[in-house]
Amino acid sequence: MFRPVGAIIGNRRFGKSSTAVAAIQVKNVAQKVIKEKCADLPAEVLGQIKVKTFKNATLTMACPTLVAAELYMRSEELKKAMNGQFGRTIVKDLRFRTF
Repeated sequence: MFRPVGAIIGNRRFGKSSTAVAAIQVKNVAQKVIKEKCADLPAEVLGQIKVKTFKNATLTMACPTLVAAELYMRSEELKKAMNGQFGRTIVKDLRFRTF
């Protein structure tokens, strides 16, 4: 009668909330990939990178201006690693908002 939560999350065909679940998964993978691929950056800089939104295959991150420039230079590598985690193309574009 009851289904485990893992079974519900794994099934992405359960209504409007499926896009919200996908966005949360993408955000988690993005944070993990940034920590792995940008390990050469200082910890205080990594702490300033915030994954904000995922909509229409575009992932938006907020970070300081110089960090945004560095991440922009690495954007293809980051997208490739993120999509590799999913096994298909989920993230098509990265956008950076500066503060």
